[in-house]
Amino acid sequence: MENPELAAPSSKKKGVLDPIIALLKWTWERLERTLLLGLKIVFPSRFISPMGFLGMLTLIVFILLGITGALLLFHFTPFFGNCPPAANGTSYVPTATCNQAYNSVQSINTNVAWGSIIRNIHYHASNAMVLLAVMHMFYQYFGGRYKLRYEILWVTGIILGVVTVIEAYTGYDLIFNIRGQLAINIGQTLTFYSPVIGADLARIIFGFSFNDLAIRFYAFHVFIIPIIMLAIMAVHLPRNLVLDIPVASAITGVILIMGGLFPVDVGIKYDPNVQTQITFPEWYFTSLYAFIRVRGLAPFIAGAIIPAVFVLIFTVAPFFDRGRKIAMIDRPFWVALGVASLGQIAIVTVWGFRAANPLVVLTDPGQLVIDPTLFFGSLLLAIALGYGFTYAFVRWRRAKIDALRAARKPIPFRRLQPYMFSKSEVYSLLGGLLLLQVFLDVSIFRALVENLNNFVLLEIGMVLVAFAAAVHIYRISSQAK
Repeated sequence: MENPELAAPSSKKKGVLDPIIALLKWTWERLERTLLLGLKIVFPSRFISPMGFLGMLTLIVFILLGITGALLLFHFTPFFGNCPPAANGTSYVPTATCNQAYNSVQSINTNVAWGSIIRNIHYHASNAMVLLAVMHMFYQYFGGRYKLRYEILWVTGIILGVVTVIEAYTGYDLIFNIRGQLAINIGQTLTFYSPVIGADLARIIFGFSFNDLAIRFYAFHVFIIPIIMLAIMAVHLPRNLVLDIPVASAITGVILIMGGLFPVDVGIKYDPNVQTQITFPEWYFTSLYAFIRVRGLAPFIAGAIIPAVFVLIFTVAPFFDRGRKIAMIDRPFWVALGVASLGQIAIVTVWGFRAANPLVVLTDPGQLVIDPTLFFGSLLLAIALGYGFTYAFVRWRRAKIDALRAARKPIPFRRLQPYMFSKSEVYSLLGGLLLLQVFLDVSIFRALVENLNNFVLLEIGMVLVAFAAAVHIYRISSQAK
């Protein structure tokens, strides 16, 4: 007799989704043997502070950069060489017309469909990634997270941050405008003046001509450095990752909104036969630019040794900050070091945009050289203020805690409680956001038809931010039930 338990499934009518469910189950069981499922991605059901997963947001922006960068590669020409021979067979020296790298970027901006949109996303995402990486590092530093057996993650994070800045450097140099050429000249000078192997290292990295440089930086930016970053991420990323969809959507939306409000231009084409004009590097390099401009400071010391010392201090911090306490008031020296470092970064970053007198805008080559007394005096002042304010705050906070303990009163713990929406408020807000989404969708279509790329970026960014707000409101309302 046939076993009824085995015969029962055959008597049932199979659902339409059964083959799909079976395929998904089969795929999932096989993926369990791969590295992919070695990472545990948590989707929080309630709002948590994004400061705790800034690293994950940096990874999301890195993926966004990879996608937009790959699309730009279809139309970019990494060539800066001799002009084609003239009709009489003679050759020309390099001129602006031979700057094919710049010409291709200009063509992306003006001729390629959606090219300016993709390039604006790529540019502003690169700035966002550097900013998020710096915020992630200092948040983890002030929180003392490296004390929880995260020393390897901390060290690899510092290395990854340095490589991220180098990746951004090679990217905006590829345009070969005067801004990129300033960065190239600085990098080549610093490399050349490196001790022992400086000249050979400069030839390896920068080559022997503009075309060598274009090809090598192209290889660095699109292949070599990303591979290095992925290898470091394999060690740096923790097993448990937090992916909050609304926050990720909001960050992506802000990047697009910035692209719409502040569209990046191509800049002035670099011509080796024309005197270079006054320009500035990207904001994350202006601090280095300020050090190089200090009178009497050797280029290698200003551009390599001083930044290396700064990186080294934060790299080895976990191996010297060995106390068991994590709270900031219990680590005043290391917290003050972080505060002073932030102050110094702010000062030298601003000074990179200013003249020898920081109150004057840099407009003339004669204003480039910075007085070392005023410059280093401002850095010492930042250290004094950082340590002074930190220790004063710690002393005040400890005195307050001791007074509460002496009076046998509980130490207050402040936590901002989210506002719980009523049902009518939730429906009103979600309805308004839905109408906004519909309006923005229509506006995006009209902007695309009329080729208003800035408005397209702005409105798509607003759609993503509105989506994040809608999900967040729904999530808060669900918690109140």
